[in-house]
Amino acid sequence: MHWVEGDLLAYSARLKRRDDAGSASVYDPIRKKFVAATPEELVRQLVIQHLLVLGFAPGRLRVERLLPVAGRKRRLDILVLDKKGEPHLLVECKRPTVAIDQTVMHQAGMYLSACVAPYVVLTNGRHTVCLAISNGQLQPVPNWPLPDSREHE
Repeated sequence: MHWVEGDLLAYSARLKRRDDAGSASVYDPIRKKFVAATPEELVRQLVIQHLLVLGFAPGRLRVERLLPVAGRKRRLDILVLDKKGEPHLLVECKRPTVAIDQTVMHQAGMYLSACVAPYVVLTNGRHTVCLAISNGQLQPVPNWPLPDSREHE
């Protein structure tokens, strides 16, 4: 696996958290609400912070969107749109204890069959893989794609 440098946990201080009667939550700046602070949700929020730092406009990020995949409804963690409103980057988030392996790559491949984007990122917050679609194959790329990077389209 070709890992991308950097630990998303470095963005932890940017997260807005609260604890209501023993129930921890974290603020999602895209959905504009507090959501349960599950391990996967915390990774999702760290990714959102990273995407914002990279320069992606908040209005181009879609979080937890339903997607029909093989006749079933699935939820995309994060979909980033380009300036034309077309899919640019699909992000699959896992909790930190889940390995980024072939199973996760297969899941992302299924999502790509229903929502074609030129880039895919798989992360558990500690380990991140960035992939580009090249000649119908997922190929590792060394860094996160930037807004509207199109060298692989």
